[in-house]
Amino acid sequence: MLARLHVIISSEDKKDENDMKQLLIKINPHFSISPSRPYPFLKGHSEFFVTFQINENEIQPLLNQLNNDWDGEKESCHCYGFNTKMFHPLVYCLEFDIFN
Repeated sequence: MLARLHVIISSEDKKDENDMKQLLIKINPHFSISPSRPYPFLKGHSEFFVTFQINENEIQPLLNQLNNDWDGEKESCHCYGFNTKMFHPLVYCLEFDIFN
């Protein structure tokens, strides 16, 4: 299955963006990560997208590794860092979607 992860971080610093991308590559070296851009809805934030193939039995372990409390179904869910534990403190929001 094709999956997409939308990552919003509380920084526009290129070093922070690159550090975040390196952490994600450590989680899964097959992640394809888009270039970062400023997030238009929050000043001082940036966003990028991660696409990858995933099997049904890999979804929950990945979600558990990225955050401890997701809202929604595991095929389409999101979480915010101000009230959950993200894989890194600079992560503001994650959105995860599966495309069949």
